[in-house]
Amino acid sequence: MLKVYGIMILTMFLWGSNVSLLKLLVFDIPPLVMQGTRIFLAGITLFLILIVMKKKIIYKEMPWKFVLLATLLGVIAHHSLLATGIEQTTAVKTSLILGLAPLITAIIAVATRATSLTRLRFTGFVVGFLGIIIAVVDDVTAVTAFVVGDVYVLASIVVQAFSFFVIRRITLTIPPLVLTAYMLTIGSSVMMLYNLVVTPASFAAFANLDLKLWAVFLFSAILATAVGHSLYNSMIKRLGAAETAIFTNLSTIFALIGAVVILGEEMHLSQIFGCMLIIAGVLIGTGGLEEWIKKRRQHHAPPVSESTT
Repeated sequence: MLKVYGIMILTMFLWGSNVSLLKLLVFDIPPLVMQGTRIFLAGITLFLILIVMKKKIIYKEMPWKFVLLATLLGVIAHHSLLATGIEQTTAVKTSLILGLAPLITAIIAVATRATSLTRLRFTGFVVGFLGIIIAVVDDVTAVTAFVVGDVYVLASIVVQAFSFFVIRRITLTIPPLVLTAYMLTIGSSVMMLYNLVVTPASFAAFANLDLKLWAVFLFSAILATAVGHSLYNSMIKRLGAAETAIFTNLSTIFALIGAVVILGEEMHLSQIFGCMLIIAGVLIGTGGLEEWIKKRRQHHAPPVSESTT
């Protein structure tokens, strides 16, 4: 279990820090163009890794209809809806709505009987979301006004949640690394083709990037997207969609730390308290607390005496 926690903490570090880095890029590159190109680079990187490692990349039993469905939901729809929503709502509300992702995934998992969660573990999902509320909300009035962008962001996490269950099914027969490579490459190709048709001049923005922004772009594409999604999808195969989704709350913590270190923002006491609740939610939601209680009960249980005949 410690290995699982280590892998997911690394993944959430990559994703959380990526949030702050992307804020540096959106000032110079249109969001949809940036999303398409960095995801495409991530997909190509994974294929190169597979080739170098001499891994099999073509499978006769490849479930293409499910691969395309996962790509449509988890890459094309998710990133397009999210990029559109972000432009029409605030960053705080975006963070809050994205914080619902583990809870929505858990509800779908229970409703479809893809997994069974105890009341204590489901409570962990709720505690984690409360932690996100405390960590990102400074002004309540800033999140009460409804705008259309909120619907787009919410729709983006709903389609992504469904994609997790499709991914789980595919990885029963196809390695997660191979699946991730196909999903990222196919999905980003569609997004780039759309941008080339609608706004071809927007790609010229890359010519004006300095070395610092190119380094940020490469980190986001290769490490945060290629490596991060590969690790995440491998954990979906091992743990399940809902059990993996609870870890995404940790990305909020790393996003806050990244905002302080990279963007020079301040962290308040309420945010620290919110981060503590997020960590508690992860420990409860993943079953870590239940496992600790179980071991403690076994440790304090009276020894069973052997009967003599």
